[in-house]
Amino acid sequence: MRQIFAAAILIAASTACAFAGQSGKPRYFVKAWLQKANRSFVHTTSWCDARYRCYVPIAEHMIELRDLSDPSYSLSFRSDPPKDRPCCVFRNGFSDLRLERGYPRVAPLFYRPEIWNCKGVTPFGKLVIVVEDLYKPSPVYRKPSL
Repeated sequence: MRQIFAAAILIAASTACAFAGQSGKPRYFVKAWLQKANRSFVHTTSWCDARYRCYVPIAEHMIELRDLSDPSYSLSFRSDPPKDRPCCVFRNGFSDLRLERGYPRVAPLFYRPEIWNCKGVTPFGKLVIVVEDLYKPSPVYRKPSL
């Protein structure tokens, strides 16, 4: 029972922090968890309005979300402050990735090859992210029948 109560307080606190100090009208709720290759991790919660671009800071990095009005959105992961080139690429080798809203998604990140003098693929970590539309109910998960 104590674990459930502690989890409820943690969720409420992270939600309250996400809305603190924001201006505009919230439309999308963003939760992100970054687990680096060295097993350290950081997490964040924030919200985005209905604009085309949204920036969500996570530790010393920045998550950029674009085109949230579609059922899917574009994601890029950059160093903060933004540099000319992002620090990392996704599994597809590009710095942008298209993901669906509403469900947690795992996006493996790798250092750009030129950062390590083109010595192969070097894992940066994994970004777990979910973007929820505050105006639409979350989809109900149904256990597949056998």
